[in-house]
Amino acid sequence: MMVLMGAALEGFGRSYYNSVSNQFGGLFPHPGMRMQGRYKAINGDLLIEENATMATAITIDTLSIHSTAYRYQLRLANLNNKQGKTISVKDPMTGGKTQITSPQWGLIFNRDEDGNYNAVVLSCDNRSPYDDITDQRSMQVSLIQRMNGETSILAVADIKKGVSLEDEMNTVCVDVDDHGVTIMVGKDELKQVLEADVKRPMGPVQVGYLVGAGARVALERAVLTIDNGKQVAATTLWSLDDLNQYLSASSDPVEGYWKYLDRDMEDKWLRLGGRYTIAIVRADDGYDLIYIDGAQVKKSLWQPGMKKGHMTKTIFSGNYDASWIDATMEPIDKDVQATIENGVILTLNFPVYKSQVRFAKVLDGDIND
Repeated sequence: MMVLMGAALEGFGRSYYNSVSNQFGGLFPHPGMRMQGRYKAINGDLLIEENATMATAITIDTLSIHSTAYRYQLRLANLNNKQGKTISVKDPMTGGKTQITSPQWGLIFNRDEDGNYNAVVLSCDNRSPYDDITDQRSMQVSLIQRMNGETSILAVADIKKGVSLEDEMNTVCVDVDDHGVTIMVGKDELKQVLEADVKRPMGPVQVGYLVGAGARVALERAVLTIDNGKQVAATTLWSLDDLNQYLSASSDPVEGYWKYLDRDMEDKWLRLGGRYTIAIVRADDGYDLIYIDGAQVKKSLWQPGMKKGHMTKTIFSGNYDASWIDATMEPIDKDVQATIENGVILTLNFPVYKSQVRFAKVLDGDIND
């Protein structure tokens, strides 16, 4: 997928990602960046930022978002979040050392041109010993607002399951639209933890991440998705009756109905929106994927006959360049491949998201089985 740096993003429905493959794009100015009390570098496939100051360190992506609705998600870990661990940082007021027991880390969104922003801040109480039988350690997820130099807490949730409470990777995600913000967090699967009536500022906004005092954050991936339903949700002329009539007469072995078979997802960057049934029909330089049934996420947006994706023929038999429209009607159209094995198994590969979804052809034409 294409990544734009230092440019405005209009709301035309695309996903942009920062990872080691593009040197973390607008999140990382240059290798070996050193600042007073902070160190930032790329180590293997991770962007590492360490904060030995008393002030929270903020890294803002150079992208500007003009769309009214967007999703931003980070896959990151606080390497200084081991239970019982304390971090010494220099106190600029006294010159002495201050012990930090629960360093914070998280996600920045809705940052406006005046420097105001919202943030999702993660923290764990590291003071209790690990082997305490009464240990009730949890992760606190706080939604905060930074406005005119003042910080206020808008909402808080405590979660104990489904997240790493140590120094392993978690995914943090915000969905921003006209109705407010939805916050999701998870180690292997995103779960909604907070929802709030947070108004998006007028004009362009930016996103990024934060590293609290004493934190050492490892960032694996950042994904920004811009929403524009009218351009993304492609309406077709197909009805179920038309599809049944057309496919019953087709001799093309690719055309037909295909039903969800299984999936292989390392993490939930690409959340499967349902157990879809699709139709494949010839179109242009390949085939259109047409939604039939099975949506679970944003189910009200999907009607039979809507376009779910496209496969473009390549020089290799059974292999296609592909695009997919996800549950929120965002197109994923870069680095997507489709393969058909033995005429009956369709695999959609999303290597950027380390995921794949498979469909099985309905051989008897009865999609209700």
